[in-house]
Amino acid sequence: MIELVRPTVDLADSWWEMVDEFAGETIHGSSYRSGDREHLRGRAVFQEWVDWLGRMERADEALPEGRVPSSNRWIVRDGRVVGTIAVRHALTPSLLLEGGHIGYAVAPGARRQGVAGAALGLALGVAASRGIDPVLITCDAGNTASARTIRSGGGVLEDERDGVLRHWVRTGAPARPIDEGTLDTRDARLVPICAEEAAAMLSGERRRDWAPGYPRQDDLDAVRTLPATGPDAWSPRHIVRRHDGLVVGSVGCLGPPREGVAEIGYGLVPQARGSGLMTDVLSGMVRSIEAAGVRVGAHTDPGNVASHRVLARLGFRRVMGRADAGTADAAWLWTRRSGADRVGPA
Repeated sequence: MIELVRPTVDLADSWWEMVDEFAGETIHGSSYRSGDREHLRGRAVFQEWVDWLGRMERADEALPEGRVPSSNRWIVRDGRVVGTIAVRHALTPSLLLEGGHIGYAVAPGARRQGVAGAALGLALGVAASRGIDPVLITCDAGNTASARTIRSGGGVLEDERDGVLRHWVRTGAPARPIDEGTLDTRDARLVPICAEEAAAMLSGERRRDWAPGYPRQDDLDAVRTLPATGPDAWSPRHIVRRHDGLVVGSVGCLGPPREGVAEIGYGLVPQARGSGLMTDVLSGMVRSIEAAGVRVGAHTDPGNVASHRVLARLGFRRVMGRADAGTADAAWLWTRRSGADRVGPA
């Protein structure tokens, strides 16, 4: 029987037996490096280390630069540690390219016995409990066994980058109801725009982390609606692209919900379009809005075919035009049935 167990000093002897099996090979998902061996040999220091691995699950734990909150587990079979696995709660730009949400390793003597597949299935459950959906799992392009395990667990290959295969797996995790905090999606962070940033945008200021062309006129119109009391769940947000940290657009609602419906507004600078980013952003926003018990609507220009495609992909349907096509204020209204089929990784 395969279990995922929180690191514990009670399994120290079995842990070191597993480490010896790797014979200096990198143990992915362990937070252990070969140079740590002598330092961790003492029982008291080992206890401090496993305690720290446990605290990495806490969002308020101070972590070294480049680290993210993680659920660290040891893969245990019949009471013996046979591998390690870590579920990372967020992605940095480097993890988006290589590393992903889940890193794991199985000791040489336990490979090709279904251990990795069973552990990965359990780890996806951990990710779902953390609200992570979808999950990114990567492996080297030449590691056919790992790629097969990921595909068997539901992984869908997105691409290969610098010799790394990048797969996405849906966990079915419930979305977090939208609030005034930052919302994370696969490819972006949706960061509420504060009053100081809104003032800078409206004054024509340029900032280093704003992509060329940002803010657009629509972004400026959006921040003019910012509540005097500061950002709330419905106010505009920067779309911060993960892979380079640039603000490439904005997304938000046109005020609080009316009669249980929130109207969403969104847009990207030209250089960020056509990559699937807006599908990813809107998928995250819509799921969070619906998790708060609110339906979502949108208006589009009749000629905005790209926006029509994104909305249709997310389960929206056109229900009416606000005015006849060809008039100055023509617009199409789109609504989405709550709980409609959601798009997979885009």
